[in-house]
Amino acid sequence: MFEFTINEAEFLNEFKQKIQEYINKSYKYTMSFLASPVLNDYRDNERLILISVNKSVYQNLYSFMHLNDSNMQYAAFACLERALYGMRFYNALALDPDNMHTYITSPGFSLEKSEEEQEEKRREYSENEEQFSIKEFSETLHLFNTFVLKSPSISSQLHNRNIFLGLSCGKELSDELQNEVRKNLVGAYLSLSKHIKLFFNGGLDEELENFEDELYAMFVEYVKKFS
Repeated sequence: MFEFTINEAEFLNEFKQKIQEYINKSYKYTMSFLASPVLNDYRDNERLILISVNKSVYQNLYSFMHLNDSNMQYAAFACLERALYGMRFYNALALDPDNMHTYITSPGFSLEKSEEEQEEKRREYSENEEQFSIKEFSETLHLFNTFVLKSPSISSQLHNRNIFLGLSCGKELSDELQNEVRKNLVGAYLSLSKHIKLFFNGGLDEELENFEDELYAMFVEYVKKFS
């Protein structure tokens, strides 16, 4: 099983375990929300699409966590990238009926175009830029996964001036790769917490709300330790 061996390892491993619990708890809630016609006003065909996209988000998040535990970082980061794409896709469809209609009726639906239109509308109502962007995180991760960011992509695989030749990254990860895992775990948490905000809660699942508060407090502590 993957464990952090860098500074603040005990804290980081606990944070990692909390993220795994967050994935489990939020998956159960989001799927029950989408399956209930009482909690939302989506048409049956729209609900089916959103359920499929949301399931894809969580399957890739589960894979990301399990592949980390197997030290299969290339595969893990690829799964995280697909989870982020699913979140972006869900956001575009769930928040804009026109996008949902276009996706259902037209083979030429473009996520990038939809995101640009949503961003223009957002700027009309708010001048404040968001502090965390799933799209920007996704694009940066894509650059790492495709070796466009050559130095971090390759140097992260080196350990003691050697590179492991098997499928995994070996039993010990380099400091650079552990830092990439750490950053991506935090990015996964921030992305998932933003994704969950698209689902109405308001006391429907108090256990999830309390857990979110607990995890956020731990994240604030994380920021203090590493800022």
